Amino acid sequence: MVKNVKKRCLDEHLFRQAMDGVVPLRTPATTDSKVPRVPFQQRRTNAASPDTTRANSILLTGHTQAGTNDGSTFRKNGVQKRVMQKLKRGHYPIGDQLDMHHMTTNTGQRVLLEFIANAQRRTIECVRVIHGKGLRSENGPKLKTMTQRVLREHSQVLAFSECKPAEGGSGALNVLLKSK
Repeated sequence: MVKNVKKRCLDEHLFRQAMDGVVPLRTPATTDSKVPRVPFQQRRTNAASPDTTRANSILLTGHTQAGTNDGSTFRKNGVQKRVMQKLKRGHYPIGDQLDMHHMTTNTGQRVLLEFIANAQRRTIECVRVIHGKGLRSENGPKLKTMTQRVLREHSQVLAFSECKPAEGGSGALNVLLKSK
């Protein structure tokens, strides 16, 4: 026990001797850590500020948007987060898929609505819609935008999520449908 105390004192003395004259580095006042979470009560009061129109539209339509700002992930009110996570991870078996490459937006919309109706008749729970990334479109991804809008508004669609990169990434959606 006495040896350990003597050794620690000697180590500390040697360390201090080695560090003599060393000036500590100046650290920046900010860190690279995440922004602190805003408490729920504060979020509620902030919701009544300039962005109230978006909040009111969500309440009126009964829709929520989860995840990203580009609309690649969506769930309606009442769909649990756990269900959304399973959809994102690809845990639901894909019953059918629709490839809309090379379609116009009008044709694509008509075919998409028919596809959803057909999947409902066949009691398919989850489908994949491949709309493409729109990389060659002059004014952005028209089919992608139309597909997301139609799915958001469709009464039989509970949620949708962008596929994994190996399954099409941002050019395809896994869509969860209501069961009969």
